[in-house]
Amino acid sequence: MEGTGLLDVTARRGGTVALAGVTLLAERGELMAVLGPSGCGKSTVLRVIAGLEPAERGEVLVAGRPVTTLPPGRRGVSMVFESTALVPFLDVARNLGWGLRATHVPEAEVGARVHDRARRLRLSGLLSRRPVTLSEGERSLVGIGRALVRAPEAFLLDEPLAHLDSAGRLRVRREIVSVVRSLGVTTFWVTHDQAEALSVADRVALLDAGALVQLGTPADLYERPVDLVAATLVGSPQIGLLPARLVVSGGQAGYVVGARTLPLWGPVPPPLAPYAGREVVLGLRPEEVRDAGPGADPAEVVLTGVATTVEYTGRRTEVAVAIGAPPVTAPGAAAVAATLRAFFAPGAQVRRGDEVRVALEAARAHVFDPDTGRALHHPDH
Repeated sequence: MEGTGLLDVTARRGGTVALAGVTLLAERGELMAVLGPSGCGKSTVLRVIAGLEPAERGEVLVAGRPVTTLPPGRRGVSMVFESTALVPFLDVARNLGWGLRATHVPEAEVGARVHDRARRLRLSGLLSRRPVTLSEGERSLVGIGRALVRAPEAFLLDEPLAHLDSAGRLRVRREIVSVVRSLGVTTFWVTHDQAEALSVADRVALLDAGALVQLGTPADLYERPVDLVAATLVGSPQIGLLPARLVVSGGQAGYVVGARTLPLWGPVPPPLAPYAGREVVLGLRPEEVRDAGPGADPAEVVLTGVATTVEYTGRRTEVAVAIGAPPVTAPGAAAVAATLRAFFAPGAQVRRGDEVRVALEAARAHVFDPDTGRALHHPDH
C-alpha cells in the first residue's frame, strides 16, 4: 500500500489511549493538516510515525514502506517539534546543516541548501550567531530550516509556527508551503489553528479524543461536516446551532423554532423525509445569518434574540445571538447554547445584552440528528 502514515494504529501515553484504531495515510507529495483540540492525539500521530512513541497495534508506513519496527533514524522522516532543541555550541549555519553532514552529504551541497533555506526564511543575517543569542521565534525558525534543508520521505511538523507573532506566522507559513511543494515531499502539519489548517492543506484530518472524526479537503470539513463534533470544531466564528422540529404541510416543509416556522419554500429534502414531525438540530454558519434591523423586509423570516457577545474586527462586527431555546448537546461533546452567530456591519450600534433581530434562510441550514449527532443534510453550495 502506498502512502505515509498510520494503518489501524492504537497507541497509549501513560496508560491512556491516545490513538484508537486510527488509519491516516497521506499520498506522495500531499500536505495533510492534522487538526483538533488539545489532547486529541495530534502530536501522537507524528511521534508514532517518527518512531518516538510505539504503536501498540497497527502498522506505520513511510512512502509505502513498513517502518513499524525500525528505529527513528532509519525511517526517512524529518520532524520539527513545537519547542526546538538546537546544538548550543554551533552557530545557526552549522545547526541548519547538522543533519545533512551527519548523513555525509557533500559540503558544497550542504552550503547551497543551507543558504537557500536561510534566504527563504530570512535567516541569512543570523547564520553566524549562536542559539543563546536568538529569540524564541528565531530559534523556532532555525528548527524549521534545519528540517527543510533535508530531503526526507516525509516532513512531520508539530505546531511549527507556535512561537512566532501573527505577521511572522503568515510569512513563514507561506515559505514552508512553498518549500515542501517545490520538493514534492509528503508533509504532516499538526496545528490547533483551524485557519492555518484550512489554508495550507490538501486534506485535513480532524481528530477528537484519539479518534479520527473526519478526513477530507478543507471545503469538505467546512461545508459538509459529518457530525456535530466536526461542525462545532471547524469554523470561526463557530457554527450556530438551533433545536427545531421538521414539519410538513400541504407538501411544503419547514422548521419550527420556538413560536416561529422557518419555511423551506419547497418539499422536504429526501434525506430528511424520515424525520418529518421529529426534532432535529439546525446548524447555520455566520455568513448565512444577517442583521435584520428595524427596517427588514416584512416577508423575511426573522428571529429575535439577545446579543451575548459583540466583537468588532474591523471589516465587520461578529455578534453571538442567544435565541432562548434549550441547549444543544452533541454526543461526546459539551452542551452548546442555542445561539446563532452573525456578521453585522462594522458600524452596527449593538452592545452585549441588546435585543437583536436576525434574518436567515432555512434552506441554508445544515441538519443533524439530535441523538446521534450525525449529519442528515447539507445545503447545496
